[in-house]
Amino acid sequence: MGRKVVAARFGALAAGLLVAAVALPDGARAGTGTPARSAVLTDAQVAALSPDAQAVRLGPLRAVANAVGAAGRGVAADVYGNLAIDAGQNVVTVYLTDTGQAARVSAAARAVDPTIDTSLIRFQKAAATHAALDTAAQRVVALADAGKLPMHVDLVGPAADASGLQLDVDDPAAAPAAFGPSTTNLAASLGVPIVYRQGRSLQAKAWANTKWDDSSPFIGGDALTAGGTGHGCTAGLPAIRKSDKHPIMVTAAHCFGVGTKIYTHAGTPGDYANGLKGDYVGTVTARVQEWDAETVDGANNNADESDTTGWMRLTSFAYSYNGDYVCHDGQRSYFMGHPTPCDIKVTDQDMYCGPSTGCPGLSYTARGVWGDAVDNGWGAAGGDSGATMFAVEPGGVRQARGLLSDGTPGDGTPGVFWTEATDIFNYYGLTLNPQT
Repeated sequence: MGRKVVAARFGALAAGLLVAAVALPDGARAGTGTPARSAVLTDAQVAALSPDAQAVRLGPLRAVANAVGAAGRGVAADVYGNLAIDAGQNVVTVYLTDTGQAARVSAAARAVDPTIDTSLIRFQKAAATHAALDTAAQRVVALADAGKLPMHVDLVGPAADASGLQLDVDDPAAAPAAFGPSTTNLAASLGVPIVYRQGRSLQAKAWANTKWDDSSPFIGGDALTAGGTGHGCTAGLPAIRKSDKHPIMVTAAHCFGVGTKIYTHAGTPGDYANGLKGDYVGTVTARVQEWDAETVDGANNNADESDTTGWMRLTSFAYSYNGDYVCHDGQRSYFMGHPTPCDIKVTDQDMYCGPSTGCPGLSYTARGVWGDAVDNGWGAAGGDSGATMFAVEPGGVRQARGLLSDGTPGDGTPGVFWTEATDIFNYYGLTLNPQT
């Protein structure tokens, strides 16, 4: 069965107040071997923490981000630009077009979650609201799809610091002239500042025995195939329908067509050419392109993810915010010697990627998140598509974040593009399976 038993988003703040992290010397909390939560760390040091220690440090920051993000999508959308978790400095930076509205945004966030730690927040100026930047991003995507952009764009969406619309391009130095008044005047017509960044060359992504040939109940991270050959894809979100509690597994929409019967692999783990099919997982019943997600209806599932040496519980789901750290359980990476790649830092939390931009493996544009592998680590490989993106929570449990859609492995600028679990569940009327 899927579970093989192996050990396993402010308080009273003055308007415009900047709250900085308290910098303490690096060191261990007495008796735990864990750096104190207020100690200033580099990205590399954060990435080097054990999953549990990283979860302890990130937990309060994630709570603040969730509350502010919810307010930013709601009552504070008129001033909210973006936010970023800084695990190294132990703060959450919130970008507002009017920092004089900090008290109102603070109250809105408190209404979402009264338990958040207000001392972790600082406000900074945003050039535009997230809503305005997203509208501009959608226009750029439409122009790209129509072949009307002056140069290729990999990813497009709000810059992490809300300083403008971020365009990832092949030549950032040449981009201002290409997009400026001398040609299309696109920069002026969008109505928001544009920030250019070096693009990435993305590529299509189309415990050994269990991950390879699992049996019901299936879990995130299981290897999936339609015919027993090729790299296939990975099972991602073990879910149930809210209406009738019927189990539904979710994987990436570009993996299989509607009506396709899906199985696990079989035979020797990692042998993608043997033509063998294992247990029946289900049949693809629906696809949504915006979130690059499809539903697989068939056998039962458990809310777990297939980790390096066993299953781990998925106990909640949430959005991903800039500065957070996530992992994935892609099966192809596993069999390439990179089981459960972690230390993937969220750098762009709301971006568009498609065939006319930076995701050649897609025939449509998806909206999701980009994360960089810290210190040029490992991103993703072909066959990881659909994998569970997750964050490690205190106590060793996992919080589902979404489905792996694209990425790069260990060469150049490794990283991962994924779509958000919350958006996928809302679209399909699903929720995380409560059974683990």
